[in-house]
Amino acid sequence: MRNNDDDIKIFHPKKKDGIASDLTSLAGIMDKHRANGNISKAGMLGEHLADMTPEIICPDEAKKLSNNELTQLRALMVFSAQIALHKYLPNTMLSTQSVNAMYAKIEQTSPGFFANISDGSSFSFYYLSVRKGENTEEEIGRNYAMLCDRDDNEFLIALGKEIYGKVEAKVMDLIENFCFEY
Repeated sequence: MRNNDDDIKIFHPKKKDGIASDLTSLAGIMDKHRANGNISKAGMLGEHLADMTPEIICPDEAKKLSNNELTQLRALMVFSAQIALHKYLPNTMLSTQSVNAMYAKIEQTSPGFFANISDGSSFSFYYLSVRKGENTEEEIGRNYAMLCDRDDNEFLIALGKEIYGKVEAKVMDLIENFCFEY
């Protein structure tokens, strides 16, 4: 017995522009940034920022700080660098590359510090300050003092505020010096 399959239709789905197209586009962008040196520059930028310490950025103030205050200040510096990288590099791919390189070098050169910032809660407090969007620098300074267990210490509040701004300015200068191609 023979079946009549004249009424059977073959379904051919239309190709979607969705995920496959997005991945192709992303791969093209990545190839472009790899070819023009931006990926490499982003990695070098992150590694350079990993070397920032309070003793380099604010040597006079660093001499006045306890070990905990120095550790908290360095954590604030890393947070500030991360925020500035995401804010000022031309796209997420480059900022992510730079942030990952920064963390990789910190983990390699200062594993104890890396464990402290990756497991600590300080970034949560700083993110809240950034998300509020009002008086960010002042809020960052207050959170820095609070994390140092000296909530109302005007010196620490001012130092946290100053360091947040200094690191942002340093990241902007370094991005300009690395001459990323856009």
